[in-house]
Amino acid sequence: MSLAKQINKKLDEILSLKSELSAMQKDVPKDSVLSNLETGDDMTLDDAVDIAEGVIMKVKDDLNKITNNGQNVRNLFDNPYYVNDMIQDKQLRAEEIERENILNNVLTDEELVEALKN
Repeated sequence: MSLAKQINKKLDEILSLKSELSAMQKDVPKDSVLSNLETGDDMTLDDAVDIAEGVIMKVKDDLNKITNNGQNVRNLFDNPYYVNDMIQDKQLRAEEIERENILNNVLTDEELVEALKN
């Protein structure tokens, strides 16, 4: 994978995490008790926000390692020969939609057909 694709993937991941964090803060009441999906432990909204911010910081650290704190990306994206990869954009959008559907418990077409058969 090229350096530009690695950087774009990490940047997209940060944007996605920030979007999910913002939606969670908007939709979940402050006094809610949440369950950690990995450990099963109960936590407050503030605990969940701290965990999400920690994940965002980890992705930023990964990005800094990939780019050597920005030193490896000089003239990478302002290069006149750089072309945005539209296929990758479509793949990333499809992954984002799939994550949103999982978070919102939306059935896929196949699951809906199967559910209607029963």
